[in-house]
Amino acid sequence: MNKLCAALAVSALLPLSAAAQSDAYPSEPIRIIVPYAAGGIADVLARLVGTRFEALFKQPVTVENKAGANGTIAQQFVTQAKADGYTLLLGNTSTQVVNAHLYKHLSFNIEKAFQPVGLIASSPMMLVVSSASSINTVSDLLAAGKASAVPLNFGSAGNGSASHLSLVLLANMTGLKINHIPYKGTAQIVPDLIGDRLVAYFDVPGTAMGLLKAGKLKAVGVASQTPQPALPGVPTIAETVPGFEIGTWLGLFAPTGTPRERVDRLNAALRTVLDDPAFRKQLIDQGNEVRPGTAQEFEAFIRKEMVRMGEMIRSAGVKLD
Repeated sequence: MNKLCAALAVSALLPLSAAAQSDAYPSEPIRIIVPYAAGGIADVLARLVGTRFEALFKQPVTVENKAGANGTIAQQFVTQAKADGYTLLLGNTSTQVVNAHLYKHLSFNIEKAFQPVGLIASSPMMLVVSSASSINTVSDLLAAGKASAVPLNFGSAGNGSASHLSLVLLANMTGLKINHIPYKGTAQIVPDLIGDRLVAYFDVPGTAMGLLKAGKLKAVGVASQTPQPALPGVPTIAETVPGFEIGTWLGLFAPTGTPRERVDRLNAALRTVLDDPAFRKQLIDQGNEVRPGTAQEFEAFIRKEMVRMGEMIRSAGVKLD
């Protein structure tokens, strides 16, 4: 009898336990921290995802830009937030992988401080110049570099960023002499490029697409092994520099310790967003590859990226200025 009573008591608690685990998350606003200034692809993508999360969760989603130090300012902010699923980081190759190899004295361990939630999209880098520039091809750029008595001015989205790594890789593979000028984000680079204070920079198609269509910038090469449908007429850099290939990706991260059921809830919502045909087309038309998957698949992807990018950084001799 006592055993029966005990069993009934346990069974009575099960629904309550399940309810406690689900805890009606989310029941308050969510914020997405972007490690770059407003206007770049990370900021735009965070706002697009945030708007759709609001519709799914019936809760406000705000986007906060915390630029600087190649994303480590935003990263530190997120590591200091409660691990409750209400503060997320829009991370990328630079913040979550490259920084782990380049920064040795951070107050947090990048590999241990963040829980991958889901991969959103990936994109090849693209070499861009002003539309008024006489440079029309990668060969033109290399010839200009050889003819110049001083290194050419190149901008990037910051030390250790994907645009910086692309630049270093190009210089190492071709011998091109460059003067690297880091900015806080790509939105600040464009005025100097148009104003002829920079020769070129690397960007992702999604950020530069509007300026390309407006005729303010032109793409001279894309860093993929095959031409991109979203960039008709733009050759691959590999046609001139065999083997040149580099890209970046974007995804959502939560502080380590965030309950697994909340991570899975966020991942399911993200996959719902990415499965929407209109949203997918919007990203693909901007030169992205949409890559939905589970949080566990994203974790495995990050581990592989750590190895791949680490080898590239060491072989290219990339160091922070």
